[in-house]
Amino acid sequence: MTPFEIAFGIIVLLGLGLTVLLQLRRSPSSAPDLSAEVASLRKELDQEKRERNELAGKGKELFSQFKNLESEYKATIKERDGLQKTITKFETSAEHREKEHRDMVQKLENAERALEKERQRVIKDEERARTAADAERDRLWNDHENTVIALLSDLCKQPHLQFTTYSNNKLPDDFDGSLKPDFLIDFLGQYVIFDAKVSKAQSLQTYIDEQVKKTAAKIKKNDQIYPHVFLVVPTEAISELKKLIFPVDQYYFYVVSQEALAPILSSLKRISTYELAETLDPQKRENIINMLAELATHISYRNAHELILTKMGAETLERVARTDPSLAAEVDQKRSEKKLAALAPSDIKRIAQSLTEQNAEIASLAAPKASIGKNMIEAAEKAMSQKLL
Repeated sequence: MTPFEIAFGIIVLLGLGLTVLLQLRRSPSSAPDLSAEVASLRKELDQEKRERNELAGKGKELFSQFKNLESEYKATIKERDGLQKTITKFETSAEHREKEHRDMVQKLENAERALEKERQRVIKDEERARTAADAERDRLWNDHENTVIALLSDLCKQPHLQFTTYSNNKLPDDFDGSLKPDFLIDFLGQYVIFDAKVSKAQSLQTYIDEQVKKTAAKIKKNDQIYPHVFLVVPTEAISELKKLIFPVDQYYFYVVSQEALAPILSSLKRISTYELAETLDPQKRENIINMLAELATHISYRNAHELILTKMGAETLERVARTDPSLAAEVDQKRSEKKLAALAPSDIKRIAQSLTEQNAEIASLAAPKASIGKNMIEAAEKAMSQKLL
């Protein structure tokens, strides 16, 4: 029973008791008749009182329980509100994290798209660069043979070389037609081969290896061919090769660039000059040897004089610096401010190319008046002779 029902029962019992008392007071003559009823009512009233007391006790107990439940309810409400705030905070944080996650996913997707776009761009750039490199390589290979032949022709026409040359379109009359190299020069009764090699193969080294074997098989035991053969490749292709010299039997094959052709031809010309000197008659050969010896002696003495005078000058400058450092510092300052006399290239060329001009310049040093005193010349000769002893 609820507290309200208990209270309502007590009020009903009180009402009944009051009603009985009022009736007793209004009709006392009927009291003997009602005694039994009153006794019954009192008994019932007592019973009701006991029940009321019981109900009151239960009401208090229930009220206490109600208060406890109310306190628990308030605590529960407070806890619920706290949990609700925590849940709200968690939901807010979860929403924030979810938003961050979505943003990160979006950024990642954007980065992946950008990366893929950049990768495609790099691939396209590499393809374009590879295509351009292949096109440039093809152009170099296509022009290489004509370029090499033209360069060799021009070099061999130089005054200091003057080689007799042949091309694959104009071979020597006594040359074996089974071999048609790009370029030949006449060298000491034999022919030096210069062959321009072109290839679109992926491995240039493999191509050169094969060409060396094929060429060696064609020129084998051919006395007309000089044993040193030069295979000319573009300068850019040299770096692709791990091996540049190929000895095959008694022949040597050299892979060279266009820049190496001029030094090679100069070396061959010098060798031919030495070989020609061996064929001269003894007197002419002796004259050449004497002339070379005089030149070597003159150059040696001139170098010695220059070195001795340079050393003497350096020692003099060092003595000046040691004698008076402050004075030497001022001299260095003045010297740094002065400009070196310019040597006119035209004068150098004029004097260097004409022995007459050289003699005239030498004579001008002593006539009409020597620029250098005799005593200075004698002192220099004495000093140099002492140095030489």
